[in-house]
Amino acid sequence: MCFYGPVSFIKKILPTGSQKSCLLILGLDNAGKSTLTDRLAEIFNGDSKESNNQVSEWSFTLNNSRVQLWDINGELKNRQIWPKYYKKVKVLIFVLDSTDAVRLSEARCVLCDVLMHQELDNVPLLIVSNKKDASGSLSMSTVIDLMGLYRLTGRDWTFEECSMRTGSGVQEIVNWINEKIKNNRS
Repeated sequence: MCFYGPVSFIKKILPTGSQKSCLLILGLDNAGKSTLTDRLAEIFNGDSKESNNQVSEWSFTLNNSRVQLWDINGELKNRQIWPKYYKKVKVLIFVLDSTDAVRLSEARCVLCDVLMHQELDNVPLLIVSNKKDASGSLSMSTVIDLMGLYRLTGRDWTFEECSMRTGSGVQEIVNWINEKIKNNRS
């Protein structure tokens, strides 16, 4: 992708901004969060600060702003630590596995619990439906219906389909992040 070179060059010539934006990636285990995080870190030339079984933390500069990215494990036992990150978040991404219809009801409940936190009321939300290349992948309209996303009123949210395996849809996610971080600075 030609996206890597220009971003690296632009980041080197722009001064680092003093404002920090925090990007949080959540979702159930095995949805593709860590693969998305790895792709974003590669695209944005992110620096890893911490990585363990619960949290991966990256930082990078984007739109002259320092961005902190957290990918937090989605296993049930680890979801209790999610709220400690909410008050810092400026951009939220929730990753779904579009091939796992059975767990979409669990993902719906988890997303609802996340969005009930006041700290996230004005935070833009990107819902990423991953594994679109796999057989048995549910259509966008089916995922939106099963997740009850039509009820998300009064909130800035977007839905993107992708395949972390092939990279399809990743550029749209990058564009969305760019736009939200840029708007966050204004």
